[in-house]
Amino acid sequence: MYLDSNCFIDWAQGTGSAREAESMLRAAKAGHVRLHTSTLTFAEARGTSVSDHRLRIRALLQEPYVILVEVTRRVGLLANDITAERPKIKGADAIHLASACFVGVDVLVTRNFRDFKPDDVYRGVLMRMPFEFGGEGLFAASDVGRRGGSG
Repeated sequence: MYLDSNCFIDWAQGTGSAREAESMLRAAKAGHVRLHTSTLTFAEARGTSVSDHRLRIRALLQEPYVILVEVTRRVGLLANDITAERPKIKGADAIHLASACFVGVDVLVTRNFRDFKPDDVYRGVLMRMPFEFGGEGLFAASDVGRRGGSG
């Protein structure tokens, strides 16, 4: 599973999809899911309204259960392909999707459906709104043990 920056920002601020983000973070900490995000999230966290939020995100991104995807040349080239194939997806959003594709996750979780389409699939990555892990939907409580902690 890959979390877009907006999930971490919501978590830190207690707004938007904070509850859903918290449930995904708890699931990752418990080892039920592998949680990825791009190192770009460090830079995007600067947009939070209070510096404490930025520092909370910074500390969280250094936890061992959050797997950081480096923005390498390969990720950049894939992001460039994404912007050519899907012109609505630009810049940082293309880097997030490229990072998710690069590590081979099944799901990219984002609130940004101005640029992404809900339930769209790109190179095997399903784009979804934030959801409560173990609740209704993708990773229902009954599925958690069977999924084997894949991302």
